[in-house]
Amino acid sequence: MPSETVHYRILGNVEVRLSGANVVVARPRHRAVLGYLLLNAGRVVTVEALADAMWGGAEPATARSQLQADISAIRRAGDGRLALLSHSGGYLLEAGPADLDYLRFQELTAPTGDLPPVDRVTRLREALALWRGPALADAAGAYVATARRALGEERLAAWEEVFDLELQAGRHREIVPELAGMARDEPTRERLWIALMTALHRGGRQADALAAAREMRRFLADEHGLEPGTAFVTAERTVLQAVGAVEDGESGPPAPVSPAPALLPSAVGDFTGRAAEVAWLDGVLAPGDGPRPVVTITGMGGVGKSTLAVHAAHRAAHDHPDGQLYARLHGTDAHPAEPGDVLARFLRALGMDERAVPIDLTERADVYRSLMAGRRILVVLDDAADEAQIRPLLPGGNSCTTVVTSRSGLDGLEGAERLQLEVFSGEEAVAFLDRVATAHRVTDDPAESAAILQLVGRLPLAVRIVGARLRSRPAWPMSRLTRALRDERRRLDHLVAGDLAVRTSIAASYRAIGEPARRLARRLSLFALPDLPSWLAAVVTGTSTAEAEDLLEELVDAQLLFDAGTDTTGGGRYGFHDLVLLYLRERARAEEPSEGAEVLSAGLGGYLWLARRMSERIPGPCYAAVRGDAIEVAVPGADDLPDPLDWFAGERLSLPAAIRQACDIGALDAAFELAGCLEKFFDIRGVYIDWRSTNDYVLAACRAAGHRLGEAVMLRGLIELSTWHEADHPGAAMERMLRDADHLFELFTEAGHGPGMADAAVDQAWALAATGDYDRAAACADAAIVLAEQHEHLGGQSRAHVARAVVYGESLALPEAERHLTIALRLARRLGNQRYVATTLQFIGVLNTRAGRAAEAIIALDESLRILRRYQDRYAEVLTLLTLARAHLPKHPARAFATEALTIAREYNLPHHTADALGVLGVIELAEGNHDAAIKHLEASVRLWRRRGWPAFLAEALRKLGDAQARADPSAARRAFSEARDIHQRLGHTDTAAELTTLISALDRSARC
Repeated sequence: MPSETVHYRILGNVEVRLSGANVVVARPRHRAVLGYLLLNAGRVVTVEALADAMWGGAEPATARSQLQADISAIRRAGDGRLALLSHSGGYLLEAGPADLDYLRFQELTAPTGDLPPVDRVTRLREALALWRGPALADAAGAYVATARRALGEERLAAWEEVFDLELQAGRHREIVPELAGMARDEPTRERLWIALMTALHRGGRQADALAAAREMRRFLADEHGLEPGTAFVTAERTVLQAVGAVEDGESGPPAPVSPAPALLPSAVGDFTGRAAEVAWLDGVLAPGDGPRPVVTITGMGGVGKSTLAVHAAHRAAHDHPDGQLYARLHGTDAHPAEPGDVLARFLRALGMDERAVPIDLTERADVYRSLMAGRRILVVLDDAADEAQIRPLLPGGNSCTTVVTSRSGLDGLEGAERLQLEVFSGEEAVAFLDRVATAHRVTDDPAESAAILQLVGRLPLAVRIVGARLRSRPAWPMSRLTRALRDERRRLDHLVAGDLAVRTSIAASYRAIGEPARRLARRLSLFALPDLPSWLAAVVTGTSTAEAEDLLEELVDAQLLFDAGTDTTGGGRYGFHDLVLLYLRERARAEEPSEGAEVLSAGLGGYLWLARRMSERIPGPCYAAVRGDAIEVAVPGADDLPDPLDWFAGERLSLPAAIRQACDIGALDAAFELAGCLEKFFDIRGVYIDWRSTNDYVLAACRAAGHRLGEAVMLRGLIELSTWHEADHPGAAMERMLRDADHLFELFTEAGHGPGMADAAVDQAWALAATGDYDRAAACADAAIVLAEQHEHLGGQSRAHVARAVVYGESLALPEAERHLTIALRLARRLGNQRYVATTLQFIGVLNTRAGRAAEAIIALDESLRILRRYQDRYAEVLTLLTLARAHLPKHPARAFATEALTIAREYNLPHHTADALGVLGVIELAEGNHDAAIKHLEASVRLWRRRGWPAFLAEALRKLGDAQARADPSAARRAFSEARDIHQRLGHTDTAAELTTLISALDRSARC
């Protein structure tokens, strides 16, 4: 749609107009999503950035799906005519100044060079006319309040410029009414009151000008306990002098006689990004109620603290008319700046004669605070070492603002407003690299740009360096720099440009800490983990938990490590920036070259010690615990273990990473044992993708090394996964299960592991029963029982008896099946494995339903459902729900149970249960006379059962499909009945085959009639 027919407005309520007609964007959150996209018009907004904007870091687990729904709602409201595109993991809304009031406002208020004041005023008033109320007035999202303040600040700044220009043009009488209203609406904006006094004074209304001054003074004193700034006092004095009313004390404190200091370094010309941080600093540094703040900006070396502080200070300079002081404190140097030397420089800048500067530090601080009292001065203390260095430099009183940057956390600085600065976002990094590199190289090659930014971790210093290298080497293809940076051992060598070097920046932090902390940093850097638990520090240093935590906090304070939260053990979690990690690995190779293998072994041993204890407390499929030769290392202070499911959830990223690293260094016993410990968590929480990738990785490593026991354990889990949880394998699922189970039995036999052989024999029995080979299935189940009993594998015995019951059930020998299920339930209860108790109760429910004992089935199934919901075991819950649906047929609850089962089965990609649920729903639709719906469900069920390779279930689905088709399509029904009869005959179900023959004969007779 042509852009000129779409108009967006956010300077007031969030509105969209299409060809002159209003579009209804009904919900406040939809308007907030639209507003955020408009604030970033023309730029891709990632889903992560949008979620953070909407929920402020507390987004729900469903944030992505909710945002997708919000975007869909906005598109529907716009009838698909908005230029709102899905793009690179986010969304892009195209709009320009002609389409969006905010962009038009920015265009009109931008600096205009030599434009005459009268024309500049015209442009500004046109911009201000776009405002219809507070920005984003009817939107609801975490970012809205901050954005509204920032936009409101832009609006007030434009008004202040209008009034200044109108005064220059001599229009003082004309602007008094609107200026007076504006000043009273914004009573803390001294610049507006000064303009009002000036306008009244120039119009000959000195009494009204002094009344305005008194009104402002009363407001500041009564509401905030403050005195006005020097510029206000000067304007007030001008009015008083004009009327000859200057008397002692009447005009307030005298203006300082010394010139206002202006020590800020030049602002960085290519400052890019940091919109949220700049908006926050604008709000904190702006004039307001109460005492002026001390603001700390902390972060790792190279993250851009100094650049941001100076940028924000220049933006706030006009609100500090008495001057700006700046000092670089060299906090990371070997010899940080002495506070006394900095005070002497400040005192000279404030007008003190060199000879009058006191020698004593305390006296210097006293004089400094006295000179600063009552003056509105901005103090920037850059690169502070610690609190002790900066305390003498803090102004006294409430009128001055202080900004401090430091790699230290400065947690001891009382009452400070704190900003922890992180690396660039993806969008900021791209924009900054493009700006530094110039010549559109970044936008012309986005893939290589993204690779470069990923390799340097979006650290602003590193981005500036690579941008400078690209600018100075215009003939280089960007891929050349990418290739150079991919070499981890030399990456820091390439991050040098002139006097800028990432290694130098990180080394300064490294040198500033003690050797115990440096040793811990080096050792932790050896682990290829997404984050690091605090207990790992104790394990790799052999210290107590308390000592290790002190060292970790020292690393955090030095910005070599960042705090990544708290885990379920109550300890902290920590992480390295990628470039810090590379530097520390360099130091580890140089300073402790022989310690790496021992350190990694200890860390993996700690994970194994915890994982074994957690896994033992999770109910699961009763597989035998298989152990290799990996050595456990006890974790200090971990006596009170958390909920095991919560622990595995917290380690969901770190444990697979540790397992892969174990494989890569050849620690295969640790790898397969850790992966085996994870399987019950993966199973109970339905984390199938991670389960598959982890087991595949370890399986490949074990096969390559000829490690049969590890290969067997991984294959055992993969059989469970691929048989019941995955639908995209070629061939019949149960035939594949049989092949894999036969190989599994061979592997455990070769390894001499009896309990594992029992587990494999159970899988063989299941696969053979499913394919209709009941004699061999029975033999395997009986062999599994014997093996499990010989090796006192209680869980294996329970599983084997369930498998034997399944064989009897498939061959329709229900009493024998019931006997084995009774034994299996007793064993499961004795084992204390509640999840397998629930599983056994499911099969008891199936058996009782088949036997026509619905009431007994429902009792067993209700207990099963209670257990499974206690563990939030959605996968296992499906079979219980399906059997409850069958037990309740034809009553009303059956549909609800079957529908819920189908929803879960589809969500978790459970093809067996999806086919089963479709079949049950088909039966329900048929019973209610909905033949078309029944046929649709049953045809889908038949298609899935063909891929499953379980003939008994296929035959049942075909029979039900024939029942549904009999009235409308007798020929199709006859084909379904005939195929079902042939299957039952092949399986030896003679009675069922005879029933189907009767149905076929009836259809034939009807056709002849």
